[in-house]
Amino acid sequence: MKGFKTKDSYKAMFYILEHPKFTARGLSDEFGWPFGGKVSGFVNWLEDLKFVSKTNETKKGKPRYALFSRAELVQFYSRHRDLEKKIIHTFSVAADRETIKQIIGTNGGILCLTTALELYGDDYFRDPTIHAYLDDPKLLTAMEEQIEGKTKVLLYEYDLPDEIEVKNNLSVTSPNRTIIDLFCCNLAYAAERFIRIMWL
Repeated sequence: MKGFKTKDSYKAMFYILEHPKFTARGLSDEFGWPFGGKVSGFVNWLEDLKFVSKTNETKKGKPRYALFSRAELVQFYSRHRDLEKKIIHTFSVAADRETIKQIIGTNGGILCLTTALELYGDDYFRDPTIHAYLDDPKLLTAMEEQIEGKTKVLLYEYDLPDEIEVKNNLSVTSPNRTIIDLFCCNLAYAAERFIRIMWL
């Protein structure tokens, strides 16, 4: 599992972002992976790259590893995943932004990137484009039925698992996934304030 080429390595990274002090055993138990080569190889790889370090907390129940910086780990991960390559449909529609978000929400879409960021209450960065993961093919039909206009909507392949949250009755990517995706679209600067709230 060395490297970031598989869903399992992504899931392991996501777990570490959620648990910046962790044990290899806890990581393997979380996903039901055999404790040994797969997990220890991944953790050792991160240790070699100086993203995690062994701690001196060796008592039972104490973490054995600590993550130095969430942002640095996600920045490194973003070199392995270009989210712009996951765009599968682009639309330009006449409906207003709130209506479009409701259409996406009622047709199985998951709001992501800057659109998700807005729903977490961060108005620092305003993006006129609406971004969503396509998690149900009926969303394509709903978007194709819209009158053409000026509001741009980008739909992405829902390629990796997430712990979806609900904001204003709309499905949105989790805070960590929102930040990961912004890094993977070269939009990390848009999340600066949100990162400080979530990670510092």
